[in-house]
Amino acid sequence: MRKKINIIGSGFSSLSAASYLAKAGLDVEVFEKNKTIGGRARQLKRDGFTFDIGPTWYWMPDVFERFFKDFNKNPSDYYKLEKLDPAYSVYFGKKDFITIENTLEKIFSAFEKEEEGSSTKLKKFIKVAKNNYDIAIKDLVYKPGVSPLELITPKTMLKVGQFFSTIKKDVRKNFKNKRLAQILEFPVLFLGAKPSDTPSFYSFMNYADFGLGTFHPKKGMYQVILAMEKLAKEQGVKFNTNSNVDSICVENGIVNGIVVNGKKQSCDLVLSGADYYHTESLLEKKYRQYSENYWQKKIFAPSSLLFYVGFEKN
Repeated sequence: MRKKINIIGSGFSSLSAASYLAKAGLDVEVFEKNKTIGGRARQLKRDGFTFDIGPTWYWMPDVFERFFKDFNKNPSDYYKLEKLDPAYSVYFGKKDFITIENTLEKIFSAFEKEEEGSSTKLKKFIKVAKNNYDIAIKDLVYKPGVSPLELITPKTMLKVGQFFSTIKKDVRKNFKNKRLAQILEFPVLFLGAKPSDTPSFYSFMNYADFGLGTFHPKKGMYQVILAMEKLAKEQGVKFNTNSNVDSICVENGIVNGIVVNGKKQSCDLVLSGADYYHTESLLEKKYRQYSENYWQKKIFAPSSLLFYVGFEKN
């Protein structure tokens, strides 16, 4: 009999894990509290308007390509990508902005226009960032994540100095123009961190930005979620929406199910794609790794207040 796995949540991580587990021959079922899947990458439809309420930029296309390749598929089998030209503009005030275009050469020119000599510095910065990207995204992120020692490799040992400096220090050391420095510092915000607290090694985010470019799927980012859902269903994954997980069931120290909308759903293993803090709250206190007091002292990742505004025009 196949082992049964219940997955909490249906964001990117849950959808990815569901497909891999089902491909491995396990019986996988996903439970999502909202009426649609996607987690923070859901879609909002209201009064004839459609909004992506999560990610708006499609970075690191090679990561998506690698994921679909693992199932002998391509992203193009499910959605069409467009590389944005220009990628975006950074505003510093009314009618005061710097546009980041879709090639490195154009970006070098934009920097040089803002500050003479900055393009040469940017070329050196991006060269290091690309090397970091090749190490981090093409190797480290695919390690199983069972030990910090996985981060210690011959390549990362050569980068040890970058783990003791920060993005902000490196950027401000090389770029005296405040506007250019701010442009180079902001990509790490997507990691939920501040440039002043983020090791220099994470400059690979700058290569993802400038080197690879910014893309957008036709019909919006939710097309990626729908693609991953379709792929998961092709592997045999079952989905349940409007299914709030009340608790994780543990008997004699062994997880054996979850309570969904007041009813137990038995299984052999539970995998949670929800926030760590929320996941622990679903367990009895004696099974939690951290206390409530521990979480109250933590500073969570930065966020923002978003307004979704639709305009009707003739």
